[in-house]
Amino acid sequence: MIIRLFLCIFVIVFAGHPLCAQETANSGLSLDDCISMTLSSNPELAMARAASGQREALLQSARKNLYPSLSSHYSYTHQPDSFYFPAADEFSYGVTAEQPLYEGKALITGVNQAKISLNASVQDSHRIVNDLLFEVYKQYFELLQAEKLEEEAQQAVVRLKSHLKDSQAFFDAGLIPRNDLLQTEVELAQGEQDLVDAQNRTYSTRARLNMLMQRPITSPLMVNDCCDDDEKEFIWEEIEKNTVKNRPEVLQAQLAVEMAEKEIIMKKAPYLPKVTLSATYDKTGTEPGGSPAPGWPGENKMVKATASWKMWTWFKGSDETAAAMQEVIKAKKDVDRIVNEVTLEARIAYLHIEQAKKRIKVSETAIKHAEENYRINQARYQSQVATSTDVLDAQNLLTKAKSNYYNSIYGYRIAMAAVERATGLIAEQHIQ
Repeated sequence: MIIRLFLCIFVIVFAGHPLCAQETANSGLSLDDCISMTLSSNPELAMARAASGQREALLQSARKNLYPSLSSHYSYTHQPDSFYFPAADEFSYGVTAEQPLYEGKALITGVNQAKISLNASVQDSHRIVNDLLFEVYKQYFELLQAEKLEEEAQQAVVRLKSHLKDSQAFFDAGLIPRNDLLQTEVELAQGEQDLVDAQNRTYSTRARLNMLMQRPITSPLMVNDCCDDDEKEFIWEEIEKNTVKNRPEVLQAQLAVEMAEKEIIMKKAPYLPKVTLSATYDKTGTEPGGSPAPGWPGENKMVKATASWKMWTWFKGSDETAAAMQEVIKAKKDVDRIVNEVTLEARIAYLHIEQAKKRIKVSETAIKHAEENYRINQARYQSQVATSTDVLDAQNLLTKAKSNYYNSIYGYRIAMAAVERATGLIAEQHIQ
């Protein structure tokens, strides 16, 4: 009873201790945790979303160009030599309402261009999310891969140390020559160097993942292994279709074509008729309030429709329109270029999946054979019917087989993420 009470007090007092907090913090991050932290803190994504907000405001501004405008004026004029007024001062104020009726489709085209610009900005955010999530997937699985390879390098050192112990005992008993012992020591030194390289690879991968999440690159980081054996079926025809349909880069290029086509209308607009309707109310007088002079009308009301047309500009409009048409051609060719690039990217990712799936099956079998081979050679060496070289070769084959297995397992996960990035679907559930 006393011990139980003491444990309760210890938990209450020390639950907030930094060591306890560190242990909780190091329980491991899931893939979704890493994704959430990356999307919430990435500066490039934040800038892209701010750009979308800016384009939204510009769209609202373009729409308001279709609405009537209202202006007012107030003026004071001093005329010492005035002929019409006995006084030399004139005060005037008024208001004018103006409604554009037609400007060669420039107004509505401006709204459409603002919509296209907003959509392009949204697609740019999707592109950044798509690329960011692939990097998170890639670094996450590369970290798991690096940890597994480091663990295998540690096991290899343990096996080599065990073999060195046996070799030392056999050498002391005069059963093996010194060069066999030296060979084992050299292999152990190489194994320790491989372990250092594996640890450095783990540190580097952890730093890159920390950087993606905008954490200090030296921060402790543990991730949960979410690598299962489920295989997802991929069909190339569907991948190719989704790549062209959903990839943000393709959609951005198509929007650039639409923008270029709208620009042709904008280039023609200044050389088409412009019609405006306006209504004006003016009041003029000799007093600051606009009181008229005796015998003179003090108010002026007017409704006016104005049509103007720029008739001759030495074919400047034709030249500008021709330049805009060439921009359309260039934008369409850019769509073809981007489609080819992303389709090739998707094809390579698809082939990597097929390659990784085959390598997983082969490496699983290789591990079983390598473990059995190492066990047999170790037992034969204990019985002095095999050489140290046989054991060391079997050890190297086992290490290589396990490394190939981990490379295949996590390479398959990375290849799946690469296909989803190529199709633009990796970020579908994360786009807000």
